[in-house]
Amino acid sequence: MRGPSRTRRQRVVAVIVALALGLPALFGIATFVGLLVTPSVDDMTRRVDAILKQHGGTRVHLNDIPDQLSEALIAIEDERFYQHSGIDTQGLIRAVLTDLYRHRALQGGSTLSQQLMKVVYMDNDDDGWRKPENLLLALKVEARFDKHTILENYFNAVYYGHGAYGIGMAAEIYFHRRPAQLDLAEASMLAGLPQSPSYYDLYRNPCSARARQFNVLAQMAHDGYISQKAATAAYAEPIGFPCK
Repeated sequence: MRGPSRTRRQRVVAVIVALALGLPALFGIATFVGLLVTPSVDDMTRRVDAILKQHGGTRVHLNDIPDQLSEALIAIEDERFYQHSGIDTQGLIRAVLTDLYRHRALQGGSTLSQQLMKVVYMDNDDDGWRKPENLLLALKVEARFDKHTILENYFNAVYYGHGAYGIGMAAEIYFHRRPAQLDLAEASMLAGLPQSPSYYDLYRNPCSARARQFNVLAQMAHDGYISQKAATAAYAEPIGFPCK
């Protein structure tokens, strides 16, 4: 006979699954009746360019970003990027369950689209009850723009630590080169920084950054982007930030 605690957990899972699968419809209703109001995302690219201009950066087009850098980012941050429409229901359910049992506000499970909207429209604040706003913005940006445009704007909008806004500044500040010149070791390092730019700052916390790079390479190998041999070689490559 199943205990009551297990039954309660199953009910919670069932509710979360139902809500996650019905999020677009629920948000559509909430928006229609005025319960949830979000701005238009038509000016996203202009806003990203304004962020770059404010910090002295310039836009880097996706065609000038190595495939391995895009693959590294997707592997570590949003492995179902090309399958979802702004909300990764699997990741969201996993995050909700984890946070439910830890008794805290919803954390994690964010797609690249959600992260981009958090930076561009929400002043980096999607905590607590602002999470529904973030989810709706992610749905809107995915409906308005293609994946290529979203990925390019993500690379240009996010902060990489040590004063580097956008991938162009990050490649220059950390490796003194253009993004197109980055190799796998450098790309895997940069892809891991946006999650926590201060903690993974290569100049201040190289050991933490190296641990993050290891996770990025391991996930790339797991997802089939690179071989385990290539991951091992990239991690062993000296890139100027030794962990002492």
